Amino acid sequence: MDRFTEPYFGTLTQAPAMPVRRPRMALPDVCQLGPIRIAADQMVAFARRFDPQPFHVDEQAARGTLLGGLAASAWYTCTKLMGEIARFAIRHSVVLDLAGAEQIILLGPVRGNDRLTITLFLSDETLCTCGDPVRRGRVEAVNQMGEVVMRLMLDCVLNPRASGLKAADVSCPLRQGRAARGARAARPDAIRYFEDVVIGSEIDLGHYTFGPEAVAEFNACTGNAAQHVDGSTEIGSCDVPIWHLPAAWMQRMVRFYEEESKQREASGEPIPRLGPATGFKQLRWHRPVAIGETITFRGWAERKLDIASQHRWGLLVVGAEGLNADGETVVSFYPQMLLERRNP
Repeated sequence: MDRFTEPYFGTLTQAPAMPVRRPRMALPDVCQLGPIRIAADQMVAFARRFDPQPFHVDEQAARGTLLGGLAASAWYTCTKLMGEIARFAIRHSVVLDLAGAEQIILLGPVRGNDRLTITLFLSDETLCTCGDPVRRGRVEAVNQMGEVVMRLMLDCVLNPRASGLKAADVSCPLRQGRAARGARAARPDAIRYFEDVVIGSEIDLGHYTFGPEAVAEFNACTGNAAQHVDGSTEIGSCDVPIWHLPAAWMQRMVRFYEEESKQREASGEPIPRLGPATGFKQLRWHRPVAIGETITFRGWAERKLDIASQHRWGLLVVGAEGLNADGETVVSFYPQMLLERRNP
């Protein structure tokens, strides 16, 4: 194994030591999938609905950004990749559920009409403390020019005792997100330059209702209108596709930023630019969301990091979560987002 693979396939995060068993599932250790064609119109349609930032929706504006042109939303690409993996698992008679993604690394932009090939590396099968067999996976997506554009590290539950998160043990250690590193406090003036961001500042991003129309639109925008490809192979599920959850958080985040920016512009205040994300960590789907549920989304400043090669931008690690009507966390993750500096 290379230096990237070895630490990831070492031990399961937050899980006690588990007995290693000989793999008994039909999936091989290394799987080659694809190619997947990224349809430019579908890519933009998804971004307009869920991630309407200039570098995702406006060709002319995108040329002047760090991405140098129109690029796909990370959530669109993740959904496409995992859809292909889910269909591959179905062909091998394997039920594959995602408990979480330990890391999603964005290494290069995904463009319209790109053709992505996927390599899925799977660890040996182990037994989780909740009783289900699991395999850790590393996914590498490569474009037609041989460039690795995305890398994901996944926690996969194989042939669970009952298909779908609804029947799974939500106390499973693989479904537990990490707590925020510091105290969180609501701040009304959350739009700030990188230097002025106060760690722990929290914003309420509002509500999102996952109604039948919203779910159908998500599936249509990702080309999965005929079936749910959400880490589960169940077709016609009454649960929301799991990739719809972080995409909805991003939609609420961008909308909040746009509304706050308009208010600042009206009062003559400068508006810091929000750059593209570089990746996401500790994405966990804690419990199912049924179609028709309304989720409340929040975000907070978790950590600030300087980037030696980017004097105009700082890296802001954001905490993200969604809560159901009972106050239970249904999804959590940590985006890494570029934020403009006031004094580059």
